[in-house]
Amino acid sequence: MEESLDTFRALDPVEYLSKFTSSNTRPDSRPHHSTRQTNLQPSILTQNSSGSSLVTLGNTKVITGITLQIGTPSPSTPTHGEIDVSVNFSPLCGGQYNTAGRLVHDEYEQRSFAANAYADPQSIESFVKRTIISSNMIDLSQLCILEGKAAWKVDVSCMVVNHDGNVVDAFLLGVVAALMDLTLPRVKMEKVDGQEVARIVDGDFDESKTDSAQNGQKIEFRKLCVPLTIGFFKGKMLVDPSLEEESLCDGMITVVVDGMSLNKDDGVLSGDILNLTKSGGGVLTSMEEIAACSQLAFGRAKELEPILLQ
Repeated sequence: MEESLDTFRALDPVEYLSKFTSSNTRPDSRPHHSTRQTNLQPSILTQNSSGSSLVTLGNTKVITGITLQIGTPSPSTPTHGEIDVSVNFSPLCGGQYNTAGRLVHDEYEQRSFAANAYADPQSIESFVKRTIISSNMIDLSQLCILEGKAAWKVDVSCMVVNHDGNVVDAFLLGVVAALMDLTLPRVKMEKVDGQEVARIVDGDFDESKTDSAQNGQKIEFRKLCVPLTIGFFKGKMLVDPSLEEESLCDGMITVVVDGMSLNKDDGVLSGDILNLTKSGGGVLTSMEEIAACSQLAFGRAKELEPILLQ
């Protein structure tokens, strides 16, 4: 019996998935609007990282690490530091990627347009970085060491350990968790050849002998980016799609909401939507669908509240 199901799955994957969705279930036994088990583990990298996290979303796993550099702030924003985000794929996370971290051509042709957009490393990296910066989740003036002279550059690197669908949510959650884990080192300003230079301080030091100093500190958050990706398959909304489901979906949407803005009025959750992106056809064709996706995203933020704010 199991062999015949596997054969059916391989020969006609669309019809195979349809058999489940028509009964309001999915191949992994989840209802349409249920996410997979989610775990966020901070401080996963104890060496060479100032903040890190491991996000597990079902069988999808992403490790995120943060490294810091001291640089000169831009003349247009002399009181701001900067945050950069990179995402990395390899053949180890799944056969759909080559050694350069790009989609294998054969895999590209077999997947839907929407699925390819959600699997393309450059598109994902751009979306994650844009969401983190444009949301104003973090006041970048916190990264300033000395106005116009020195500021932190926060490099956030994400690596997919295993790809079983919905890496977009895993990346965003990983970046947020790693930034919450980040502690800025203490620095002191010294004059070298008549110029002020920032130096990271290890251990204790006598602040009275330095011109100025900044103590190690956690970053304060103005907002909390919480994503939810939904796949559209034959008119059905599949929340947190697996890789198998993702490859067959006609369209995809990711809604990012502010987990700090949630409120409940007459039993209905509401809040602020920070970003929304979609790919493929048959997505958000009515106000009812927009409202439904928003409610699912607010519900996801409420579900993850105790994990993110622990």
